[in-house]
Order: sequence, then structure tokens, then C-alpha cells
Amino acid sequence: MEEDTDFHCRFWDRNEFLSFGPLMCRFPQYDYDIEHEAGEILLPPSPNWFLSNALDSRSEDGLLVTASFKSIVVYKVTQEKAMPKVIKLIPLGNEKVLLVKLHPNAMETKYGHTLAVVSDTYTVTLFNMHSGEVISQHREHEKPVSGIAWGSVGGEEVIVTVGSGGRMVVWQAKDSVTRVHSFPYMNELSSVEVNPKDPSQALVAVLKTVLLVSLKDGKILTQLKGHEYEIYCVKWYLGSGSPLEPELAGNNSRAEALCDNRTKEKVSSEDSPDRGSDSKNWRENTVSSSETGPFFVSSDYGRNILLWDVSAKRYIVRANVPHSTSGFKKQSKDKVHGKQHISLGWYDGNLYSSTVRGELLSWSLWPGGAKFKSLHHLHNRAIYNLVLVGDIAVTSGQDRFLQGYHLKKSSHMFQVPTLGATATTLSFCPQDVNRLAIGSLDNNIRLLNFGSPVPLQTQTIYHNINGKVLSFSWHPVHEGRLLFGTATGQVGWTDVASGRVTTFAYHHQKSVYKVEWGLPVCPEKTGSSEDWYAYSFGDREIVMRSSSDPMSDPVCLQKLVAESEINALPKDVTEFSFSPDYKYLALGSQDGQVRVYRRADLTLVVTLAVVRKTIQHLLWHPPTQSHYSDVLAVASSEKEIYIFDMEKYLQDDKIGSVVTQATRDLQGHESRVVWLAWSPHEDGILASASYDHTVQLWDTKTGEPKVNYGGHLNRVFRVEFSPSDPDLMYSFADENSVHVWRPSEQTAKTPAERSVNLKDIRTKKPKDKETETVEETQSKAVESSLPAEKKNGGSSVTSGTKSTSISAAASKKGHYKSFFPKFHTVCSKKKSFHHLLLLNLLNQTKNAGTGNGHLEEQVEDLEDLEEELEEEKNSEEEVKEGSLPGIRSLCEKYSCLLEKDTEMPEPEDIEYALSLYGNPDQIDGLLAAEIDAHEKKENTIQAGLIHCWQGSLADHIRQAAKQRKLSEFLVASAPQVSMKLWQFACESYAEQLIDEGDIITGASYLINILKVEEAINILLKHHYYREALAIAKSRLGCNEEIMNKVVTAWAASAIYEGSFDVAALLQLSIGQVESAARAMARKSDAGSLFVAAKLYAGAEKDDLAKAMGLLALKEASLKHEHGKIESFLQHLPGFDWYKAVSCCHNVYLQILQQVSSEMEKGERYLIGDTAENREGNTNANRDEKKTESAAVSVPLVLRPPLERIREDWSNIGITQEQYGDLYETLTLNFSMQQTPTTVKQLWYLVTVATCKMLTSPNKEAWEQHLKTALGYALSWGKVDQLFHLTHALLPRGTSDLTTSGNHYLEAEEAVSLLCYMYNYSEISLLHSFLESDEASSVLRVQNSRTDHPKDGSEKEAKNVPIADDVPESLENMNVGTLETQLETLNLAKDADGPRKTLEMNAKNQFYVPPQSCKELTVRVHHHLDHLEKDYKTLHNLDVLSTKVSCDSEKFLGEIILKLKEIGKVEEGDIEALSQRLSEVARDNSSK
Repeated sequence: MEEDTDFHCRFWDRNEFLSFGPLMCRFPQYDYDIEHEAGEILLPPSPNWFLSNALDSRSEDGLLVTASFKSIVVYKVTQEKAMPKVIKLIPLGNEKVLLVKLHPNAMETKYGHTLAVVSDTYTVTLFNMHSGEVISQHREHEKPVSGIAWGSVGGEEVIVTVGSGGRMVVWQAKDSVTRVHSFPYMNELSSVEVNPKDPSQALVAVLKTVLLVSLKDGKILTQLKGHEYEIYCVKWYLGSGSPLEPELAGNNSRAEALCDNRTKEKVSSEDSPDRGSDSKNWRENTVSSSETGPFFVSSDYGRNILLWDVSAKRYIVRANVPHSTSGFKKQSKDKVHGKQHISLGWYDGNLYSSTVRGELLSWSLWPGGAKFKSLHHLHNRAIYNLVLVGDIAVTSGQDRFLQGYHLKKSSHMFQVPTLGATATTLSFCPQDVNRLAIGSLDNNIRLLNFGSPVPLQTQTIYHNINGKVLSFSWHPVHEGRLLFGTATGQVGWTDVASGRVTTFAYHHQKSVYKVEWGLPVCPEKTGSSEDWYAYSFGDREIVMRSSSDPMSDPVCLQKLVAESEINALPKDVTEFSFSPDYKYLALGSQDGQVRVYRRADLTLVVTLAVVRKTIQHLLWHPPTQSHYSDVLAVASSEKEIYIFDMEKYLQDDKIGSVVTQATRDLQGHESRVVWLAWSPHEDGILASASYDHTVQLWDTKTGEPKVNYGGHLNRVFRVEFSPSDPDLMYSFADENSVHVWRPSEQTAKTPAERSVNLKDIRTKKPKDKETETVEETQSKAVESSLPAEKKNGGSSVTSGTKSTSISAAASKKGHYKSFFPKFHTVCSKKKSFHHLLLLNLLNQTKNAGTGNGHLEEQVEDLEDLEEELEEEKNSEEEVKEGSLPGIRSLCEKYSCLLEKDTEMPEPEDIEYALSLYGNPDQIDGLLAAEIDAHEKKENTIQAGLIHCWQGSLADHIRQAAKQRKLSEFLVASAPQVSMKLWQFACESYAEQLIDEGDIITGASYLINILKVEEAINILLKHHYYREALAIAKSRLGCNEEIMNKVVTAWAASAIYEGSFDVAALLQLSIGQVESAARAMARKSDAGSLFVAAKLYAGAEKDDLAKAMGLLALKEASLKHEHGKIESFLQHLPGFDWYKAVSCCHNVYLQILQQVSSEMEKGERYLIGDTAENREGNTNANRDEKKTESAAVSVPLVLRPPLERIREDWSNIGITQEQYGDLYETLTLNFSMQQTPTTVKQLWYLVTVATCKMLTSPNKEAWEQHLKTALGYALSWGKVDQLFHLTHALLPRGTSDLTTSGNHYLEAEEAVSLLCYMYNYSEISLLHSFLESDEASSVLRVQNSRTDHPKDGSEKEAKNVPIADDVPESLENMNVGTLETQLETLNLAKDADGPRKTLEMNAKNQFYVPPQSCKELTVRVHHHLDHLEKDYKTLHNLDVLSTKVSCDSEKFLGEIILKLKEIGKVEEGDIEALSQRLSEVARDNSSK
């Protein structure tokens, strides 16, 4: 600290300043190119309002910089009639940019590329405009900063900032040296402007006064007073000489008529000693004297402009800016009130100013007077900033436009529309492709015309639009009619030609998320006679409106079909979409299901039960000549996009079909997908917008990603194709801008490839740990110690001064959690406990009857209740004892759901938990147990509240009075004076407690005065669902409507928070079995899906039960939970066929585990000599040795997998006669095209393809499924899995094809493909080994040992069989454990994904590489022999996959070059190998 103080003093107290050299910067050298990294920005963020330094410019290089909400925008402005180009956008994260300032000299080597910025966190930052990185920053200000400028102190560049608290900070950024100057009794410093002729001095505006201050020591050189209002803008005069024109001293009647007479008389009669003159005509005397300049001009919030002469220390001209140049005050609704902002600028010695009506004025000044001339009225509201870029005056106003006006040519140069808030929707007009509509959060509609003569002419519609515009829909027939919906529930349409807005009658109470034009739904039932109706979606309802009668009541589609009917529309709708021919209506719901209805009668045609999370967007393919018109794309909160080909379901007009598999799923996004767009130019091309900050283009025909755009730095909301240019896209994100970009210019194909670039673009703000105060540290510690806030409207507190309120809130939350301590203890199990709880509740529901019918019986028999009380008391114990065995039996029956045997819950715990979800008469026992638990812990308040719920408060009050533990609640509950006063006091105190946040106590007070329903509603409003349910069942046990309301609200909240098992319990408790099944179906684990299947079966939804059962079996197979599969098959009827799939899957897994076991013993795996070759090795000639020594062998424990599968099938009763039915079942349930993303999924898909191959009815099908299995292995992109598959199917090598199946003689093409892949995998692994670093050293060392034996017997060394060298090396190999080998085989979780290059690990090799050049030569001969065989030409390799080139000849050629490079093989042998390879290639090409 002492060294810093010394340096600080040495820097600021010296008289002369020396240069410290170039500014320290991470990237000091740059070409002058600061282009935006991604696509062009069509609509940039709007500059800030009310701040005079929100814009800055530099005429030297044509730069314009704006402070725009949370980002900095840099424009390049030319002197031609063209739109300014956004060349850089620098985001500031969560900080708001307030002020910006460019260095005035672009050629300054140290600071010419820098930009000074002030944010709302009182931080001053110096940015590098080229890279967008932070060079340096300081936080010396403690209150808001309102002015910024560049100055100089002793030759050193400094940044000057002023703000509240009377503080001016002078910052030398190079060495991070600051000096703070404080001005006593001057709290509000509003702006600062450095003298361009003497940059060591600056003008500082302090309310109504202007100070001339020295930057070095903060000394006030001059005080200038004359303004009657607070000062807004100050500008130095930049010209030479005087800005006055004495020859214009004559009267200007127009100017005088518009001026304020009172102000004019006052100014003419002023005579102040401060002005240094006793003459009333002192302005003329000032001009005639020799003391002139420097000059500056200032404006205030009263629309006054003052021209000052600093040497005379007074103003010499005073003028008043009119409201409007029309000569009278305009009377309108937007009449100016309060502060009136006038921005100023100098050009060519003349003064220019703005008006509060959006005009630009040019001023002529003379001693004592001024006149103006209106240049343009391009803005329709106030102008806040005026800067000069060369000859162009750029203005920004409240209408969110940047206007450029050429002062010399008097010509309008450009108009830049900007966004003041995040865009919400955009859509092109189908009749006019040059018109684009954009909605945003600032309550207006922007209409962009790309064909206008003025670049990007924009129309803004905001009259009669109430709320944020969220959705658009252009009319299909009427040109220019745009339907819109807002966040306030407003729905209307506008005619873009006239700008007139027509509003429908209000129906929605909250946001309207989607609007769409369509033909009438159920025209016979609704009596619709018009051709087109407007549809809107909000409040989970879809309504139909008539455009001819906008004020008529809309028709709710959900009410057209009764809830009891099978065609009833879901209540949890989240999206809707009409088909292109308007015959069908697709509805998406919160549980992920998509239902397609026939529009004419709302008949449910098909249900898509594939997605498990909330549907975000449904989009039909636009009309086309191909079958793509019936394709539906589905985006949801999942990362995948699902494509459904609906042709066979819609054309055949099947009713009630259930689709459980998508035609294709598109995987690649890293977060949820919220918007889709089909290309109007090419069939099958789809664009998707995701929360992973990218836009992805897909080819849905192949499922492959095409292009990824990552120019956005926040979550992307929309993307659309240009209707006129197939290579142009429009998109926007949560960042106040709209981007336009070309897919052809993008380099990344997936979000994963783009993520690295995004990390580089996002600027991370450096954290100054030294400036962190002790209070901030303590506040962060308090925040970190608190749990996450509940979604009930609670707010987080960060200030250390509010620690008391935080503690109180935490205390109340702790009390809330402890209301049911025993219940929470019982239910704090793993998810398997809730599974068993659901099944027990389902069993009770079946025994007692569906729904809550017992409630109706209680109501009917209420009169006889007293007579039955005695019988109920006698039977309570019998019922309790009789329920436990049933619970125990059911838990043992479904014990497969438990992950561990020790997790079996006690039957008493199950029974206790069911008491909350069961009959109302069971709640008394639960509440009594909770009361005992509280009393043991001396929680008297909680026990008293539960007594209140139960209705036993009187005894508790007496007991508390006896123990002297009465609380305010208990005292207020006693009727001390009168019942009327007591009821009033209870109600008033309840409202007070609720306002203070003590919801539970407040609701209990309402219960005391018998306002039970109001108490329940309050608890539901604040998300206290357990308490509301306990009260409803205890006090209103016979009111089924109230209990259904409570349970429904709790279930909805549980679904929102992801507690689907709790939601299912609640829904099942009120008889909604299907809803409970849908909730459980949204979970992805096998146990939850199994329970969902049982629930669907209980609801008699057999199709959905089968679909969920199949998903449960698939999930268990993917996780290798074969024990669960066997148990599931015992309880799921109709899935006996799945045993075949499970057996086949087990065989493949056993083969891979046996391979690992052989590796652990040191045996070779699949590469080496066969036993037959080893026996005949000594009698074979050299050519035979080459072939046999490189042949393929398999450990004796391995048998052909297809043979083992058939044998296992026979053991479980699957005969040859059943293969036909099994094949049809497999084809029906496994028809979706998929691309494996994990090794486990890869082998599961191979298993399914193998099952289809074994049961194929003909040669063509067998051949197709064999190719499918090979295609899965090829699509993985790594040759290791292809190696495992081909060598498992052909364990005896390509010479014995009988192991591949019955049709191997007929299916010549498929068998040829299998053999080719078999040999290609070996060649590829051999090539990968030679590409590794260890290959050269191993071959050279081993070759030297072979060529030069220790005993000197060269002959013996040559006679040693090559096959004997390999096992010797394997015996010494450190293979590792079985777990390590499983990781080598990629059976464990993939850490880096399937696309990484094969890495050879010497300790974990499944492939035995050659140990000498001789062995390598022998293997090359062997593979060349196989290439010479007359295999059918394989033209369909590219069809199977594009991930692997499969070029064996190329790899062999590179292997031969490697042999030549090693130099241990004779050149003659190398030439022979090369010649032979050429002959093989020539022969294969001729074939």
C-alpha cells in the first residue's frame, strides 16, 4: 500500500509528465478491421434515452458508437446514401450501458482503438473495440455516473467521469491511476466536456451552474451562472474565431414571436456584477472588445440555449427552442411535461439543435439574439442525442430511429430502425415478400419494407396496442391484414396500408402466445358462415373469433366436445397448428403428447405419444407436390426434434391411432428447441431455434445437420427463411437485435462445433477482488448459506443491511417444512417408495371403486351417520389390521422396482403415507401423529395450528392456559368480549399475517371463523398444498369439488417442479388414473415407465399401456437391467415376444464380456493364427504361411452368435413356425430410423436388426437387415465397433460364411458387404497402429531383434514361425482388469462422444499389432489376397454411412509406404507389394 501511495503522489504532484510508452493491451497490433463476427445485424439495439452521452462519433474514420441497453454497438457510417453497417457489438452481460466515449483521435497509437464506457454498476471500463475485450476498469464512483469525456494531464491521456455525490474521477488507464476530486455542496454533476484546445480543462455541469475545472488538481477556475433549469447538454465551439454573425443583428420577427416574452425582457434588463459590466447592453460591448473566446453552448430542461464566452465569464446569447416550428404550441395527447431535452452540435461554425417534437434546427447567432431554420422533421418524438459524422448529422430519438441527414446537401441519407426491447416474433407477408413484420416487448409492431427507395423504410404501429406483442399471423387471402396477440390478452388485427388497428372482444386474462387464421372448426355445431376465422391461444384455451363481428363472444374449442367423450380436447394445451390444407388441427400439450383432430368435427384422428416434455412448437411442412405436405415437425422442451410422416394416418383417415415412434429424430441441440421453420425453397429443409444460443439447419430426409449459426450470444427465440432468397435467414434472440445471415457463409455444422467459438466471443468481465468490500463478502456468505427460493413470489436479498429480514424469512421457511415432520420422514425415500405407494393406492382405488364415489355415499347417508358411528369405531382396528398384509403382499409382488433388497419399506410407513392420499376419515390419525411429534419437540405453535385444522382447538387452549403457554393466536381465538368482535378481529389479524408473509397462521385464523374455503384458496395461492389438502379433508371431507381443486392445483405445481411421481399420486387419489399415467410417463427411468404402463392399463387405455410398457423395456435394455426386464415381462401382458430381443441382446453382451476375459488372460483377440494353421505351419510353404499366419482366430469359448441366439430362443419356446409373427411384431414396434449416440444404444440397435435378420421371411429382408446392422456400426464413426460386429458374425473368418445365417448363399451383395467390412476393419486397425507414435519404434526394435539373434544363428532366427512371436509378446502385456477392458470396448459411458479418432493404448489394446516388419509384410499379403477375391462391387457404402471412407486400397497403399519408410524390408519386396496392389486395384475397377 505504501508503494501505491508513493506512485500516486509522484504521478499527480509532478509538473511535467513523461510518456510511459504504448498502452498495455493483450492484442496491441490490429488491422483496422472490427467487423461483426457473425451475420449482419438487421435491427440493432436502441440507444438509451435521457442521456446526452448515449451516442458518440468520430468523423476521422466514420465511426458511430451507441450505448444500447446491455450492449455497445459500433457502426461504420459512409458519406453516401447507404445504411450504416454494424461492425461490432460488445455485450456487457447483466450490466446496462449508460455512456460511451470514443477517443477523439483515431490515429493515436495508444488509445485510438479504445472505447470508454460507463455502466449502471458505477463502473468505468476501457474496451478494445477490435476484440471487444476489457483492457482496464475502475469502480471509484459510489453513486450513478452521468458524464464522461477524454482529457489530458501533462501529456498523458485520461478519462474524466462525473456523477452524483459531487465526485469527479480522473483516470489514467495505462497504469490504473485515479484521482478523485470532490466538490462540497455540489451533489449532482450532470455532464462533463473537455476543452479541445486545452484538454487539461473541462466544463462540468452542476444543476444550473457550469464550472470550468482543472483536471490535474480539481481546482475550480470559473463558475458560470445563467440557467434557470438543470443543464442537459454542453458542447465546446470547435471553429476558429467567433460563432457570432454581427451582420445579422436585425430583428427576426418569426424568432421573436416564438420566444418567451417574459424571458426576453428579463434577459435584456439583467445587469449582474458577475458579468463585469455596468452597461445594460453588455453583449454588444463584449463582441466589440478584443477579449473573445473560447466559446461553448449549453442547453437546459427548459428548452433554453445559452452561448458562453469563457474569457468574459458570461453568456452572450440566449435563445429559447420552440415546441414546434409551426408557430404555435401543438395541443395533443403527448404534450411535453417535465424535463425537455435539447441536444446540441457544432458543424462548420454553425450551431444545430433538436426540438422536443423531433425536428433538427440550424441556428444563426448574433450579439443578443438568434434565429433558427428547420432542416427536417424525421422524428415524431423527442431527440435525445445529436452527433456529427463528417457532413452527416446523426440523431437518435424516442421513436427508436437513427436518422442521418447530410447538412451540406440538405438530403436525408439513411434511417436505421432499432429495437428498444427484445423481439418476440417476426413474419413475412405471403403476398408481399418485401414486407417483414416484427413484434417486440415495447408494445408496437415494426413493418420493414425491403423494396423502398429509402434504405429499409420502416413503419411503426403502436396506437391501440395494449401490451407486448407476442404473436403474428398474416391473412392467407387478404393482403396486408396482420393478426396479433399481446401479453395483456388483447387480440386484434391491423391493416398495414392504413395502420388502423381493429381489436376483438377481450377473452384471455393473460398472455396470448399464438394466433393463426383458419377455416371454421365444427361449422355445423357452431353455425359458422364465414370463410376465415381468427384463432388465439392463451390461458390454456383456444378460441375462435369472427372478423366480421369482433365484439361477439368467441367460441372456446375445448367446450365444443364434452370432457367425458373420447375426443375431448386436453386441458393442458401449449400449442396448436392447422395443416396446410386446413383439414386437420394439431394440438400439443404439457405432457408432450400431440393430438391431431379433424377440423370439421373435432374427431381425434391420431395421437403422437413420443415426446415427454412440454410441446413448444408444431409446424406442418408447407404445401408441395411431394408427400412432405403431411409431415409434422415437433419441438419441445427436450433437445431433440421429432419428425412425423402423417401420410398413412391422414390419407387412410384412421380414427384413434396411437403413434409411439417418430419417423425421424434430429439430435444435436444442447438445450430446448422453441421454434421451427420449414424452407419454402427446398423440401425437407428445417431450421430450429434453441436455448443453446444457436440456429440449426437440418436435412430431414437424411437426419443430418447442415449448418449451424452461432452469432447470437443469448438464447434464440425465432428463425425464419427469406421468402425471396434461399440463402438468407432471419433470427433473433434475447438481446434486442435481429440478425440476418447466409447459411452458405457458416462453417460450423452442429452446436457442439460452434460452442468453442461462442466461448471466445463472450467477454468475461474481470473481477477486481481488491475492490470487494467486507459488506459484500458478508452478503455473499449469507446468500450462499440460504437454500434456493421457492417459486412462490419470494425475492432474494443481496444487501447486507437486510440480514434480519433474511433470517426471518429463513425461519418461516423452516417452520413450514416442519409442519409434517413424521410424514416427511416416512416419505423421504427414493423414487421406488413412491412407485410402491402409487401401486398400493391404485389397488385401494380398484377395491373401493373408481374416483371418490365414497364421498357421494357419505353425503347421501349423512342423516344416518350418528347411528353408524359406533359400528365404525368397532371396525377401525379390524380394518387397520387387515390392510397391512395386503400392503406387504403388494410390496413383495413389485419388489423388482427396488434398487436394493434392503430398501423394502415397512407396511406401516406405506399405510401412514396413504392416509394423506386416501379417504378423508384417515386424515385424523395422520394429524394426531403429527401433533404428538410436535409436542415431543415442544413445538407448541405448530401443534396448535394442526389442532385448529382438526377442530380440537378448545382442549389445546385449555391445556396451554394451564401451562401458561398461550400465544397471540390462542388469545385472539378466545371469545372474550363477543362473537362478533372476535370474528372481526380474527379476520383482520389474518389479513395482516398474510400480508407479512405468515400464510399458515393467517389461514388458520380464517378457519377459526369458519371461512375454510377462503383459507384453502389462500394456501393454494401461496403454494402450501399439503396444508390445503389436510384442511380440506379434515373440515370439508364431503365437498368433492374443493378437494379436487386442491389436488389439481398441487398436481399442476408438482408437474411444473418436475415431481411427476407426487403429481401422479395426487391425480390418482381423485380418480384421474389416465392423468397419473401421463405424469409418470414424463419420467425417463424404466421403473417410472413401467408404473405408467400399469396406470394406463388401470385406465383401460390399452394402446398407451402397451406403448409405455415397450418404452420401459427399451430403457431397461439400454441400461442393461436384465433383471428388471424379466420382472416387467411377468407383469406386462402381450410382451412375450420381447424375450427374443432380450436373449439376443444378452448374447452380444456375453460375447463382448468374453472378449474382455480372454484379453485379461493374455490371449489374442480375433487377430492371430487359427489352431489349424498352427498345426500345419511347419509343413506349409512360404506363400501359404503368409496367408495362414495372418488368418483370423477366435477363442474356443466363442461360438457363432446367431447359432447361440437360435438355441436360446428354442429354450424359451420360440419355434421356427413363430418367426413370421415375431418378424411382423418387431417391424411394427421398431420402425423408426435412428442414429446411435452411445455404445449401449448402438448394440441395442444392432440387436434389433439381428432379430429381424433371423426372422426374415425372405432373402431381400434378410439382406436389408444385415445391411442395417452394418450401417449402425459404420455410423458410429470409429472402426472398433465395426471390428467387434463383423468378427462376431464371422468368428471363423470369411472362409466360413455358414455362421452368418440361412440366406448367405442367396444374398450375395450383403454377404460381400459383410466380408468387405470384415477385412476393412482389420486393415483400418492396422493402419491406425502404424499412424501411432509407438509403431516405428516397436517395428524397428522387434525387427532388429529378429534379424540379429543373440546366439548368432541367423538360420534359426529365420526358421522361427511368425505366429510364435505374437503370443510371446502378448504374455508380457499388461492387459489390466475386466473393468478396464470394458472401458476399452467403449461399454462404459462415453466421455468424449463417438466422433473422436481412435487412440491406441499400449496397456488396453483389443487388437494385437504386428511385432516385426516380417509379420507386417505377411499381413499385407493376406489382405491383398482378400482384395483379389471376386467380391461384388460395393456401391452402397455411402448409403450406409458417410462417417467412414472404407477405402481399403488407400490404407494398404499407405501401409506399404510406411514399410518403405521404416527401411527394414528389402526394396524388391516393397516393389512387389506395390505392384500387386496396383494389379488388385486395376482388377477391382474392371469388375
